[in-house]
Amino acid sequence: MHIELITNFYKKLRSDNLSIVYQGDFSDGLTEKIIALSEYSIGKSPEIIEMRNKVSFVIVECFQNIVRHGNDHGVNSDNSVWFPGLFSARNCNEFTYIASGNLIEKKDVSFLKDKLEQLNKLDKAQIKELYLDLLTSGTLSKKGGAGLGLVEMARKSLNPVEFDFEDENEKVSVFYLMLKLQANRPRGINNKEHKIEKSVAMVDVKDIHEIMRKENILMIYKGDFSQETIIPMLKMIEENLNKQQEGLHLKKKLNLVLIEVLQNISKHSVAKNGKKDAIFMIGKTEQKYIICTGNIVDAKSSEKITEKINKVNGLNKDELIVYYKKSLKEALADEYSAGLGIIDIARESSEKLIFDLKPEGEGLSFFSLCVHI
Repeated sequence: MHIELITNFYKKLRSDNLSIVYQGDFSDGLTEKIIALSEYSIGKSPEIIEMRNKVSFVIVECFQNIVRHGNDHGVNSDNSVWFPGLFSARNCNEFTYIASGNLIEKKDVSFLKDKLEQLNKLDKAQIKELYLDLLTSGTLSKKGGAGLGLVEMARKSLNPVEFDFEDENEKVSVFYLMLKLQANRPRGINNKEHKIEKSVAMVDVKDIHEIMRKENILMIYKGDFSQETIIPMLKMIEENLNKQQEGLHLKKKLNLVLIEVLQNISKHSVAKNGKKDAIFMIGKTEQKYIICTGNIVDAKSSEKITEKINKVNGLNKDELIVYYKKSLKEALADEYSAGLGIIDIARESSEKLIFDLKPEGEGLSFFSLCVHI
């Protein structure tokens, strides 16, 4: 995972109000954290309160689908995961796109495809009738097939269910599913007057998933980095780490760095329209974790960041301890207190800090940082 990825993903997701893409362990606790992030980031305006409720429901259904099928096909004999399920939530203006990816047996593909195509031909009233019928009969449900939960998701969406299948090996295929949920439009805005600036296609979901699998990226979050988003994000990552076979010392180092990089974004990003828009990624190699962030900073911050990181990169571990103690005293009189965080990050990093600054215009820059743990 290299630093250019964080910039590329930020450009790809820039117009999103919220982007969460996750592959890894799925659990009920994780579902709650994703819902908390989604609800906060989507917004609180009255016209999209109903959509927030729909989003929460669809997230739960997608997670259950991933857990149900991932446990069967994506786990090795030693219980290690070779195909982690995929979850994605992206909010673009009045639309929210919820997507998932999980393995199903190839013998179930034709059945599932047929049922989804039939489902997409039904209107709102017919979908409701089908749903009520399934409450008693359950005839549509089959292992790997379209069950009651999927029909209910179609009811919530009011848009065709998008889906695709990709061969994984001779036994299983990747089943991609995406639902588009729409907020109620404010009064006075009709279809002709309202222009949609951004839409998400199935190919976008698959392209991002391909990169994440290749680079072993566990999570991407792009959106508002106010304090309200940091806590559920940290808990979500912590819950995933607890499932890993890592030592306690490594987990503590990771938590420390995560807190510092996320707090640094929250404190020092340039806010636009009341939001501190930024991006965060965490990935894993065989031997280490890689944490990357990207956010907009002003000219003063750019200068100080460059000076501080170049300074810490020129010191060894013992010199960093001395420098930290000196900086701790100076921080009491320094408006830019992020320097202490950068020193802490450098002390825990297994390699030199990697960073980049790209001009954004109007005296602003996009600051990207990668840390190896």
